[in-house]
This record gives sequence, C-alpha cells and structure tokens, in this order.
Amino acid sequence: MTDSNSTTEHNPDTVAFPAGALPEELPPVQPPSAGYIIQLFLIPALIVAAVIGVWALFGKLADSETDWHQLVAELGSTNENRRWRAALGLAQVLRNQQIAPGTDEVLLARQPEVAVALSKLLQESMDSKSTDDKEVKNQEFLARTLGALEADDIVLPMLAKAVASDKNIEVRKSSMMSLAMIAGRKFEAQAGTGDEVPALDAPLSTPTIEDELVTEQLKQAAQDPEPAVRHLAAFVLGLVSGQAAVEQLKVMLLDGDPMTRANAAVALARNGQVDGVPVLLALITDGTTDPDRDEFSKMTPEEQQLLLQRRQFEQPIILRNCIRAIETLWAKINVDRQTELKAVLGQIAEKHAAADIRVQAQALLNQI
Repeated sequence: MTDSNSTTEHNPDTVAFPAGALPEELPPVQPPSAGYIIQLFLIPALIVAAVIGVWALFGKLADSETDWHQLVAELGSTNENRRWRAALGLAQVLRNQQIAPGTDEVLLARQPEVAVALSKLLQESMDSKSTDDKEVKNQEFLARTLGALEADDIVLPMLAKAVASDKNIEVRKSSMMSLAMIAGRKFEAQAGTGDEVPALDAPLSTPTIEDELVTEQLKQAAQDPEPAVRHLAAFVLGLVSGQAAVEQLKVMLLDGDPMTRANAAVALARNGQVDGVPVLLALITDGTTDPDRDEFSKMTPEEQQLLLQRRQFEQPIILRNCIRAIETLWAKINVDRQTELKAVLGQIAEKHAAADIRVQAQALLNQI
C-alpha cells in the first residue's frame, strides 16, 4: 500500500535524495551543441569584423589621394549640401594630418588646388552678402580652415579680404586667428619650440608675413573700434615681427582696452623688446588690487557687470601672459624695475585667488 502523501509523479530528469543527504556525484553535463557555440563566438566575431571593416574603409577613403581630389571637385558643385560636406571632409583630413602626419601620404595643406577651392568658396559666400547665421558660420569655418594651409600666395590675399572692416565681426576674428596660425608657424621656426612661449632676442629682419594687403589690414585692425579686433591685431603683429610691426605695437601700448595693452606688451616681449615692461607692471599690479567700492557704487549696473566679468575672465588671462612675458625679458629689465616686479609678484604669489597664478608667480620668484 502506498502512502499518497509520500509519493511523487515519476520524472526521469529528477533525482530525489533523502533529507540532509548530498549526492555522491553531480548529474552528467551535456556538452554544448555546435549551434550554441556559433551563437556564442562566431556571431560577435562577425560583428567586430564588420565594424573594423567599416572603420578601415572610411580611413582609406579619408586618406586616399583620389578621395581628396573628389572632395575638391565637389566644392564646385551647384548642390549646396555637397559643397559643404566636401569642405567639412577636407577640413577633417587636414586636422587628421596635423595630429598624426603620415610618412607617404599627400599633405593637403601644401596642395594649391585645396587652397584655391576653399578660398573660392569663401569668396562666393562673402559675395552673397547674406547675414543668415548659417552662412556666417560657414564663413567662419572656412576662414579658420585657411589657417591650416601652407599656400601663402593664395590664402593671404583671401584672409586680407575676410578681415576687412565691412565683414561680419566673427568672420573677421576667425580670419585674424588664421593669420596668427600662419605667422606663428614661421615665428616658431625662427625662435625654436623648446620653450613654452617661443621668443626672439630681437625682431626679425624679414617679417613672417610680407603680403601688402595683410599688412595694410593689420594696421587698420590695430585702430579698429572693436576692442576684440584690436587685441587680436596685437597678437598677430607680435608673430609677424619685423620693425614695422614692433613700432605699431609700441603705439598700441597706449590703447584704452587692457587686453589690447597686454597683448601689445607681451608681443613686444616675444620680440625681445622691453618697451612694454611698464605696462606689464601696471597690469600685474592691477591684479593685486580690488575695485574701489565708492567708484564701483557710482557705476551703472551694466558697467558693474562688465567690470566683474573682466576681473573674473579677462584678468586671469592677462596675468598669466604678463608673468610669462616678464620671465622672458627678466635679464633685460633694469634693476630698479626688477625690484618693483618682485614686490608685486610676491603679493600675487601670496594672496591671489587663482591657485595656478599663485604657483606661476612663485615659480618665477624662485627662478629669479
């Protein structure tokens, strides 16, 4: 007679053990099927291979000579989307070659066809007189891209047009930065790149940029109503070097904009000139003093906001650049001025709000 409470339905895959007992051996393990192995390993491998294949294909397309010729050809397309896709493609290849230049690839920066095609596209965009945000962004992009090219006879006249006072302010600033890139490459070649900020003992006998149109536009930019244009002009002139640029920078030491004065003084220091030292001293001294409360209270809310923004964003940049310039010139500065500078640098190293500026000032004091 069987107890119904103690019986279970027989299941061939179920093994029952007495309570508290352990099995002497584990149940047999079935080996995985071929289909399971394929799902586990082969399919992921195929996915990885496909990804690598796509990456290799795009890399080959981006680096191949045929591809850049095709991109240049598409810059002349009547289809606006194709033109700008081609421009973006060329800019990407230029950027990749700057980061990791290949040993046997064609350097786009030195291909006249690329310079001509991009310059023509920028000219057409500016000729349209469009004030549409998208069109202005396109012009900014093209102006910045021209700075990476090593075809001065094509690029410089185009940048001279783009930096003119009748162009959009953002396009002008982008063009000015491209001029700085072009001049900077040649300046560094003369000064050497061993130091963080390359500097010369004396201005170059031959300026890094001799294009007459650019030279004239830089003279006008140095007196432009826009402070942003003036301080960029000072930056570029320092990298252009040459006696004419140095004389222009000396005039800019009197500019009403502190960033322009700072850039002019730093630019002179890069050319081994001590004329800007009084300005450097005044600017770093200003960095140790707080605004006068009575004068601050008399300002309009807009003026107060502008002053606070300058002290929060512009002043730290000015201080860093001024301290580097003082370091560059230290051996040429007279003893009395050195004493004044040491005192101010000591105050900055002791109590300036920005830790990196305190460290920079202290490092210079330790060095001198």
